[in-house]
Amino acid sequence: MTTLVIQKDRILGNLEALRIHTDSMIIPVLKGNAYGLGDFELARILSNADVKLFGVSRLEEAERLATVLPDAEILLMSPYSTEEDVEKIVNLNLTATIGSYDSAVLLNGIAEKSGVKCRVHIKFDTGMGRYGFLPEEVEKAVQAVKYLTNLEVTGCFTHLSNCFGRDKKSVLRQHTLFLGCIDTLRKAGINPGLCHIANSAAAILYPQLRLDGVRIGSALLGRVLVKNKLGLKKVGRLESTICDIRWLPAGHNIGYANTYKTKKPVRIAVIPVGYADGLFVEKTKDTFRFRDILRYGFSDFKLLFRSERLTCEINGKQAHILGRVGLCSVVADISSIDCKPGDLAAFDVNPLFVNSNVERRYI
Repeated sequence: MTTLVIQKDRILGNLEALRIHTDSMIIPVLKGNAYGLGDFELARILSNADVKLFGVSRLEEAERLATVLPDAEILLMSPYSTEEDVEKIVNLNLTATIGSYDSAVLLNGIAEKSGVKCRVHIKFDTGMGRYGFLPEEVEKAVQAVKYLTNLEVTGCFTHLSNCFGRDKKSVLRQHTLFLGCIDTLRKAGINPGLCHIANSAAAILYPQLRLDGVRIGSALLGRVLVKNKLGLKKVGRLESTICDIRWLPAGHNIGYANTYKTKKPVRIAVIPVGYADGLFVEKTKDTFRFRDILRYGFSDFKLLFRSERLTCEINGKQAHILGRVGLCSVVADISSIDCKPGDLAAFDVNPLFVNSNVERRYI
């Protein structure tokens, strides 16, 4: 059986390290099934660790969390603009995001009809280009807050577009634009509430961006795209049991496309786990500017001079994966490992890519 093992002590250790490092409110972002960790269980773990505010990206994620933590505050970070969706937001008592005057009017109208005030965070688009009031539209946000009386502003935020790269100027520019929007709100007599701009990477790299709160996702997993300065520990390993062991002669192909041929007799373990489970799955290349294509090419070229190999751990020893990874199985070299069918093989994986049908086991 294939299982994603999730270490609760590492999650809590990463949370504490982030609290000490940032000295800001930690807002766990549980989007994408909590980055693959499982939103139900992770929400419970973090709630018991005194987390008060959770962020999600999609309405269905918010609905799920609301059933598990009915007393928690859940920030839906994407604005919705259909009556059906907004009615759900109001009925679930979510903290909504407003990113345009029209969406604010719709939310206010449905909140008024329901006889409630809806908590909102104002989203400013300082450079991400997805949603939010543009900095030059800040007066529209002011008017929305002043005249739509069934909205209660409890926070403001923006998204950074390039905090993982070396372009510090763009990060600081977005920071300046965001602070300008906040300043305009304050001058208009509006309390902006909880101000947050930093995600995991920015919370680690930019002290000035931590503000009142930081939105943390990948850092809870210990799998950040910047230098790990905090000693964050990786969370998640994929485990499966060896289903068969056999010897193969020299000169025998292993896997699809005949990319690997044995040079000598080898003892192999067949492990029933593969791409279908999310094993060794990565993000696809999704930018195609000339300089991006060159960067991809240079990165691939450097692989010629590395001895990187896919591995798993069996009985405390590293075993090399032989041949290509299959949809449902892989082959490991166990010539020097004492093991038998039924023994566990463990793979270091990013939980984000592990199929949601794979059982999560929390230890």
